[in-house]
Amino acid sequence: MNQLNRSYYGHLNVWVFLALFLTGCATAPKPAAINPAASKTPVYTGLNIIQGPTSQGAEPRKDKITHLVLHYTAGTLPSSLDILQGKDRAHKVGVHYVLTDEPNPRIIRMVPESLAAFHAGKSGWADTTSLNQRSIGIEIINLDGNVHSYSAAQADMLFTLCSDIIRRYGIRPENVVGHSDIAVGRKVDPGSLFPWPKLASLGVGAWPLPEEVKANLAKPRTLPPAEIRQLLTVYGYHLEAGDAGLKLGLEAFQRHFRPSRIDGLADPESLAILQALVRRYRSEDLRKARLQRKV
Repeated sequence: MNQLNRSYYGHLNVWVFLALFLTGCATAPKPAAINPAASKTPVYTGLNIIQGPTSQGAEPRKDKITHLVLHYTAGTLPSSLDILQGKDRAHKVGVHYVLTDEPNPRIIRMVPESLAAFHAGKSGWADTTSLNQRSIGIEIINLDGNVHSYSAAQADMLFTLCSDIIRRYGIRPENVVGHSDIAVGRKVDPGSLFPWPKLASLGVGAWPLPEEVKANLAKPRTLPPAEIRQLLTVYGYHLEAGDAGLKLGLEAFQRHFRPSRIDGLADPESLAILQALVRRYRSEDLRKARLQRKV
């Protein structure tokens, strides 16, 4: 792990390097059986997607798609495909796409995008709650993305899929989120080793401008808890009340944007990144929030 005072630039370079060159830690499982009735099907921009087993964890979609949510499975490909079929009535889950961890990753579709899949659970982001209806969900085969790296091949295939979805639905960068972002304190996927910097550098997801982070670090400010909470909330995080809720929110934020140290503390680097993100993506929302507080 980097030390707290390590420069943001160094941290970014390390993560981009890892995302580009590291391979997965676990041995890829044998390919799972795929529904023979639906072979490779060209989708939209020519991306080939394999139809997998149909999932019962879905319902008619009633809202516009505005978000993209990324997960890790915490299981192998065969076990994940079994669970994600949503056969358990007490825990009916589903997802639109599964990205395998094979040397040549496959994209497996389980729920059509026209349906809302049950992948987000109790969730919230900015002014949206219960994100199932408003999102596309992608599960990535990884036993624990806080422990095991994602392979470069997975990152490349994920970029191709995500960029296609983002283009078709006009999804904003700040609305490309991890499960841990939208379920603060409840979920930790896709994990601290997820290649957010690489994807953001290619146009998938949000990332702060390095020069703004550097400028913020050059003139660090100590912010009161109420202002830190406001910044996190304006950016999108739904926080529980009290110090414990704020700490969990900071941990979720760090897991996405400053994974070198996830401790829930508002250190100068975390605040510099948070302020840069809000300025880049939510400046108007912050202005409105501050005006409302003065009323």
